Amino acid sequence: MRVPMALQGVSVVELAGLAPGPFCGMVLADFGAQVVRVDRPGTRGDLSRMARGKRSLAVDLKQPRGAAVLRSLCARADVVLESFRPGEPQIPTLRETGRGTLPEEGRPPGIWGVMEKLQLSPEILQRENPKLIYARLSGFGQSGRFSRVAGHDINYLALSGGRNSISRFFSVENPTNRTVGTASWTEHVRWWSAFLRNLQDGGRRVHGCWSIGAPVL
Repeated sequence: MRVPMALQGVSVVELAGLAPGPFCGMVLADFGAQVVRVDRPGTRGDLSRMARGKRSLAVDLKQPRGAAVLRSLCARADVVLESFRPGEPQIPTLRETGRGTLPEEGRPPGIWGVMEKLQLSPEILQRENPKLIYARLSGFGQSGRFSRVAGHDINYLALSGGRNSISRFFSVENPTNRTVGTASWTEHVRWWSAFLRNLQDGGRRVHGCWSIGAPVL
């Protein structure tokens, strides 16, 4: 008798991005989740080991039909992994009404990033699928001074001063320097724990949450 995998029956949509997102998707697939990776048209997709156990689909999210395809996938999914760089704070467009001036519909105040511009924000997708877990994996979070700065291991080391204090370790002569500064690769551990906490009723009912990941060294 074959023992079912821990995440058998869990559906995951992974939007193609840098290492933390694909790595999370790989771990979920290793535990039995059905992972669909959404790639940009014209790219080769992920040919690394992190693509194992996944299906892939090329979708142009900038086109209405492409956005509709993703919304359809998310309407049936349990988890969405998204690692796009956040947007800048948005001042909403105002419209005059009989009761005063109100924000335009569809453009709420707050951070207006890639997914918000595509009308694929957590608020929209979770309204259509309340059980959806929406994980945003970004270098410095969705708001704040560094939110739009590229977040990679070398950035964290430089900003923290760690790069200078361990400069000898990072010398060309040291072959082990590749093992330092891999905070973003361990982001999946924190997110994985949060994901498991949201599994209820025997591990099959998933309640919606908005997880924002910001790796810290």
